[in-house]
Amino acid sequence: MKVTTTRFGELEVADEEIFELTSPLPGFPETIHFFLIQKDKIAPFQWLQSVEEANLTFVVVEPYHFFHDYYPKISAFDAGEIKAERAEEIRLFVIVVLPEDMTKMTANLRGPLIINPKQGKIKQVFIETDRWTVRESIVEAIKRKEQATIEKNKQEKA
Repeated sequence: MKVTTTRFGELEVADEEIFELTSPLPGFPETIHFFLIQKDKIAPFQWLQSVEEANLTFVVVEPYHFFHDYYPKISAFDAGEIKAERAEEIRLFVIVVLPEDMTKMTANLRGPLIINPKQGKIKQVFIETDRWTVRESIVEAIKRKEQATIEKNKQEKA
């Protein structure tokens, strides 16, 4: 299928690469089909591009790249919504905000996206916790991850 995008022009996208939202994202009631675009220049970040809206694109990332201690509990209901029978079937992404000052880049850890690539389903879930916010600093997460790695290495050497 050919998809027109504002950022990337016209793209050929295979049907199996298109994900259907189980319910629309807040603020975008008419948009339910998305696909991921990986560009090496911004890896590990990806673009989540709308099929219906050429100018609607989100920057997303799998949170484990930066948030070493982020393990949100995905309910059986939410997993069922994307037709996932096992946790291994779910890919987890968070929406990223990229301001002009990249040191202020944040990720929404309260509303991650769960995707079941095999079933072509995607859903934004809402995590009930005070631990994570909708604007978690990625730079601070990198620092915490590096410190955790240093601590782990110290423990392994002891």
